[in-house]
Amino acid sequence: MAILPQIKHIIVVMLENRSFDNICGWLYKPGTTPQPSQFLPASRPQQFDGLKSTYFNPVSELYFTGQSTETYPVFDQANATNMPDPDPEEDLDDVSYQLFGPEAPSPTPKWPNLGFVINYAKVTGTNIPVQIMEPFSTAQLPVISALAANYAISDAWFSSVPTNTWPNRAFFHAGTSNGNVVNGALPNPFDWDVRNIFNVLEDIGASWRVYHDTVIVPSLTWLMFPNLWIYSLDHFSFFDTFKSDCANGTLPQYSFLEPSFLVNPNDEHPPHDVIAGEQFLHDIWQAVSQSPAWPETLLMITFDEHGGIYDHVHPPFGAATPDAKSNPGKEGFTFNRFGVRVPAILVSPWIQAGTVFRSPIATPYDHTSMLATLRDWLQIPTDKMLTSARIAAAPTLEQVLTLQEARTDLPVIPPPVGEVKATDTFKAPNPIQKSLVSAHAVQQGKDPAQVLSTIQTRQDAIDYFQKNAPPSIPR
Repeated sequence: MAILPQIKHIIVVMLENRSFDNICGWLYKPGTTPQPSQFLPASRPQQFDGLKSTYFNPVSELYFTGQSTETYPVFDQANATNMPDPDPEEDLDDVSYQLFGPEAPSPTPKWPNLGFVINYAKVTGTNIPVQIMEPFSTAQLPVISALAANYAISDAWFSSVPTNTWPNRAFFHAGTSNGNVVNGALPNPFDWDVRNIFNVLEDIGASWRVYHDTVIVPSLTWLMFPNLWIYSLDHFSFFDTFKSDCANGTLPQYSFLEPSFLVNPNDEHPPHDVIAGEQFLHDIWQAVSQSPAWPETLLMITFDEHGGIYDHVHPPFGAATPDAKSNPGKEGFTFNRFGVRVPAILVSPWIQAGTVFRSPIATPYDHTSMLATLRDWLQIPTDKMLTSARIAAAPTLEQVLTLQEARTDLPVIPPPVGEVKATDTFKAPNPIQKSLVSAHAVQQGKDPAQVLSTIQTRQDAIDYFQKNAPPSIPR
């Protein structure tokens, strides 16, 4: 049976490396208004699982031996919109320390989520690790905060893997990372060459398109999966095309939006200014809400993973291992536990304002829940659908659209505040920027190690794409 019959277009925008608490922890701050209007399912706790001023992290490992040490409380807001700086780490080992401290991962941790500050100081060498405990206030993030409050947010949506970008984006698109647990020093797309949702949609004749907000760097999704390299102009487009498709009512059934990761980045990856990401979201909101297709649209805003930034909720064990390649995968990991919480916001005129949603079943929401939703929404036959056991176990988004009739009000979503702080291009490229260069080099038949050896700064990466982007760059 098909779900979401009132929806003809599903749009996903995925940003980078921010935890739930960092972006939305103060959304429904105790003692403020408004507060949530409904919790789904109704049987779950009727309280938003956001931040409290009593949450903290220790500064020294002495804490884990029972000795007295300084602690950092969670702050009311960040000191600046381009924090934390420097960028935290989020490889599997770093995340394990952030979540379990010096102990091995277990379902009953002694020090849950108390290793963020210590790990940040260790891996970055910064003498101001307090930044990791500085979330943004709703005033600093008016766009995403207003969208969440006027529609729906999950306070129990987990990234799929307790690690970094490529594995989590692979789970979002394919329900598996093909056994990979980290991006890798030289991400090779052929290591990630698995059947994905875009292959499925193509096979069943459903319309799809990936839009990316850059003009010289190819789509990350396109670079990640070699089986998508045969598609370019017909399925990959610039962000301006998304806006015109919204205006013309010509959106495909499934749209995936990427920010700019390198040139004037608006992906919110630390230390990129979140105001740039807010502007991107505001532009998306304007395009979608003014589209003639708005009454038949569901927009999702989420992040690939937490980026090493503090969140107070401990990710659960019990995740379904997706396939044989993951049992075990690299580093002996069996993919049996979820990653850190990230924001997941749903926007549609069929959603009641002030909705907070959690999984209606024992398995929590994770990135594969979108794949399960697409499966049931489009009634994809079993023999055509991705075979990941994680997707099979995932809850769908069916419960969130509770209204019997579409809302006719259009809430005012305020534009972002302040000026975007420019990202210094003389700094070393971050892991996702390196991965774009590495994947592109592989695709072009070049030695990725040799190419990356010439990329010392972000400007080097920009120059590389300006010189080497093929004429058939996905538009």
